[in-house]
Amino acid sequence: MIYDVTVGGRSARVEIVADRDGGYRVSIGGGGGRTVRAGALGAAEWWIEEDGVRRTVAVHVEGETLSAQIGGHGVAGSVVDPRSRAVTAIGGRTEGAVITPMPGSVARVLATAGQAVTRGQILVVVEAMKMENEFRSPIDGVVAKVMVEAGRPVDANALLVVVEPA
Repeated sequence: MIYDVTVGGRSARVEIVADRDGGYRVSIGGGGGRTVRAGALGAAEWWIEEDGVRRTVAVHVEGETLSAQIGGHGVAGSVVDPRSRAVTAIGGRTEGAVITPMPGSVARVLATAGQAVTRGQILVVVEAMKMENEFRSPIDGVVAKVMVEAGRPVDANALLVVVEPA
């Protein structure tokens, strides 16, 4: 799971990945950031461990509003799932959204706005980890928006193309 988190005017991308032992690895700020271990204690209570030090954190998220208690100090901020932001950008419709689950670089864009496409037709090719990944139209329709350009990087969960039903 990937989230964009803002606290105290500072923003960071946060990625949460389940461990084999039932805990989580939480990467904050990407490759140049830091990683902590975490685990659930209750519905809104977690432990986090960094450099061998374990602390308890209470976290509450309602909509995009985040509030937390860490070491007796309250913090407030916002948390956004980039996938929901992409869906909002296309008016809440998901049937024609083409979204990449991984970060990479756009190798080729084979679709243009206004173009008629068929289900399964390749629209965008994204290179990730030295492999080319083809993203196809999920429906028959017309390309409404192309959100990317060849040669440009894309984040995980980025909206690539929007196809309107025919």
